Amino acid sequence: MSKKPFVIFGLVLVLLAVVVPAWVFLKEGDSETGRLEVPANLKTGQSLFQGSCGNCHTLYAAGTEGDFGPNLDQRLAPAGTPTGEGSEGQIEATRTQVLNAIHNGLDDPTVPGQMPADIVVGSGAEEVAEFVAQTAGRG
Repeated sequence: MSKKPFVIFGLVLVLLAVVVPAWVFLKEGDSETGRLEVPANLKTGQSLFQGSCGNCHTLYAAGTEGDFGPNLDQRLAPAGTPTGEGSEGQIEATRTQVLNAIHNGLDDPTVPGQMPADIVVGSGAEEVAEFVAQTAGRG
């Protein structure tokens, strides 16, 4: 009996079990830049979002896939524009909404868990709100 089928099976198994998952992880696992290139003035907000908000919230521009909170790309996408580009008024309204949620937290019985108040404080809260307002739904 030939060993060739066993060798081929072993190589396919290694390819499927090791190489493919490693390739996918490395391709999607860049937390430094996220999935969407953001302007330099939003990098601090992106970094703060990844560290403070990304475990709960999904946001394409941050490269996060949260498990508990709402998907911010869906919830905060600018209305009425197919390209996802919002007007200055929409961006400001979103920024205010995000800043309010950061400062006051969120107690929504339909969402498992709760968002604590002041999860980011001071200028960091402003940076996160600006980042989210400028990038949510634009990926």
